[in-house]
Amino acid sequence: NGSIRYHDGFHKNNRYIPQLLPSVYFLDSERNLEKVQGNLLSFTEDDLLNQMRMDCCLFDPMKKCTHCFSCIGLLNRKTPEELNAFETEKLLEYKLYHMNLKDFSDKVNQYFGKNSGYHGEITYDLTTHTGELFQVQGYIRQKNQENPSPVAQLGEGMRSIYLLSLLEAYMEEEDRLPSLLLMEDPEIFLHPQLQKTSSEILYRLSKKCQVIFSTHSPNLLSPFNSRQIRQIVLDEKGLPSVREKTNLSRVLEDLGYSAGDLLGVDFVFIVEGKQDKSRLPLLLEKYYSEIYNEDGSLSRVSIITTNSCTNIKTYANLKYMNQVYLKDQFLMIRDGDGKDHEELVRSLCKYYEERNLEDVDRLPRVTDKNVLVLKYYSFENYFLNPKVMAELGILQKPEDFYKILLEKWTEYLHRTRGGRHLLQVLGKDLTREEEIQDHMEEIKTYVRGHDLYNIFYGPYKKQETSLLRKYIDLAPKEDFQDILGAIEKIPFFENRKRTC
Repeated sequence: NGSIRYHDGFHKNNRYIPQLLPSVYFLDSERNLEKVQGNLLSFTEDDLLNQMRMDCCLFDPMKKCTHCFSCIGLLNRKTPEELNAFETEKLLEYKLYHMNLKDFSDKVNQYFGKNSGYHGEITYDLTTHTGELFQVQGYIRQKNQENPSPVAQLGEGMRSIYLLSLLEAYMEEEDRLPSLLLMEDPEIFLHPQLQKTSSEILYRLSKKCQVIFSTHSPNLLSPFNSRQIRQIVLDEKGLPSVREKTNLSRVLEDLGYSAGDLLGVDFVFIVEGKQDKSRLPLLLEKYYSEIYNEDGSLSRVSIITTNSCTNIKTYANLKYMNQVYLKDQFLMIRDGDGKDHEELVRSLCKYYEERNLEDVDRLPRVTDKNVLVLKYYSFENYFLNPKVMAELGILQKPEDFYKILLEKWTEYLHRTRGGRHLLQVLGKDLTREEEIQDHMEEIKTYVRGHDLYNIFYGPYKKQETSLLRKYIDLAPKEDFQDILGAIEKIPFFENRKRTC
């Protein structure tokens, strides 16, 4: 008779089993959004009540309602007995809209705007139908478009972004039960840049529900590690089978990558000096997995050295990244130079905004999330922890650090440009070891890195790499927190954090 029974081995029909099963959302290649959207927007008693919007204005039936709710003041002055059915409906619409759907629509727009590059504004209308109390309809209002269009009329690609944004907004609620999301080929109908956006959305969703998707595009792989990727191949009989161990290099080759192709890079660091290019990988090696290939080369990460974040080389690399759809998958790391951090970030972003106005070939947009200004004057000043240096044998005991530095300060450091700047900031000279120790943060912030670093590491140039690797192993993670904090916001690295 079509009835469904749930057998648990003891009872013929255990009616509690469905409550244990997760909701399943399947996005097939046709991107039919009506069923998924209907499930997410038809709020239950435990979620949010359905809301209602009328098509005509309460004051002027000839005008379409713009949901300004300027009529509410009049309605609030009436008693329930004085309200007619139309006014009661409008009041109910106002109450429900501000309690429920408005907040959810704001969330959907937040994610859809970020994920689509502000393709348009999503709105939801409540319409009444025979046999149904309310039915929610989704619309998109685009620039230079007088009337909104149903989201069902979006192109297949933007429909994919909308559905993922809808799921992301829905799963944001803390009390949501984990769901199962199945998606077929997220990359179809999408521009390569939006493919990368989809991969980041899927990764964020995977933190709150189980996500399974099939893909033929390397652009979908970047946020995920080898433990989360399964390669499907044909066996001897020509049947699909799962490779026991996923080899990322082999996957990328099968998907069309070549070993020396920049397209095989998922993230780019732009650093100011050659020394930074050798030191940054040591930090990545310590705190992130799957950073190196078997031959010792960086895997899916590129570090580009420039003398300045605004020189021709940086400009050319940004231009090339834009052409191969790396777009915003980069981080400029520039020295603090003893200057105001916010001003440095602001000026760098403004510089590339101005270059974009001059150049026919668009550059990727440089925002504050793409710029890391080091906490200290330069990278070298992160390797001046006296306790760690003593453990490495650079110092006999930690206290020697302050004695040596005071001698060098008195001898010549106070005359350097950084030294003069430090004197201005402190408003006094440094004459005792205790003062050096008390103002160590300011010293590392305003004194040039080479001037400090070479005092202690100058004799160890030949074994510098091995020495710094040991230093990073011994040093507390907090010593590098501003660098690691910026890197860990990047989905590619967030999913590769070591547990050490």
